Amino acid sequence: MKPLITLVGCGKMGSAMLHGWLADTGLDAEFAIVEPMADHLAWTGEHDNVRLHASIGDAAASERAARIIVLAVKPQMMDEAIDGLGALVGADTAFLSIAAGIPTGWFRARLGAGAMVLRSMPNTPAAIGKGVTALFAGDAPADIVALARTLLSAVGSVVMLDDESLMDAVTAVSGSGPAYVFLLAEAMTAAGIKAGLPAELARLLAEATVSGAGALIGAADDPPSQLRINVTSKGGTTAAALSVLMAEDGMEALMTRAILAARDRSVELGG
Repeated sequence: MKPLITLVGCGKMGSAMLHGWLADTGLDAEFAIVEPMADHLAWTGEHDNVRLHASIGDAAASERAARIIVLAVKPQMMDEAIDGLGALVGADTAFLSIAAGIPTGWFRARLGAGAMVLRSMPNTPAAIGKGVTALFAGDAPADIVALARTLLSAVGSVVMLDDESLMDAVTAVSGSGPAYVFLLAEAMTAAGIKAGLPAELARLLAEATVSGAGALIGAADDPPSQLRINVTSKGGTTAAALSVLMAEDGMEALMTRAILAARDRSVELGG
């Protein structure tokens, strides 16, 4: 019998994962999807191994126990999401959370001390298969770790964590990180306008530059520090800009304060 993967919550991140799972010909499984707002999932009708349910109660009434339940709902909705899982949970069912800030201990306090809980933190580039996800598997057996990695690899790369306490810093760097890059594009656009560019041209140049530089980091063998050096001529325009950005109170100091603030908030959310 094929393993059953139950996905609770199928918004943007859940949908991105589901697309990846169904495109993976090596993942021979059945999928039960719990999503009350499922209009965007009509495309799954092309797949005979996917079943949609409007509620956990509906799924529990007709589905067998899952091999792994992927919890892809917002942190503030998690209590409700795990309440009443009932028949969806079997003796060897594992739980894979992608919710920010919620530690595995929180789940075990509600699901039972022996619950097998894996915690992950993806980021929004997962929507185009370019995400990076940190995974803490604890003492989960090898087959469950392999399955979790397969599921998460559908939306990008996966890095393993041995220490769950690192997840708050991971959230601050990569989980929240895309917003920092988007802000960089916004700031460059605004600065370009102040420098005299028409608004649309400033936006086009800023966004294409941020996107292209990110792609170059991914393609190059050199670290970002060397790439920066490569494009900086002594006494040139880039050097003039970097003298501001790399000042004592410049970008590194500002980014450090931002990431520490995000990390501390993740700790608070985790109770």
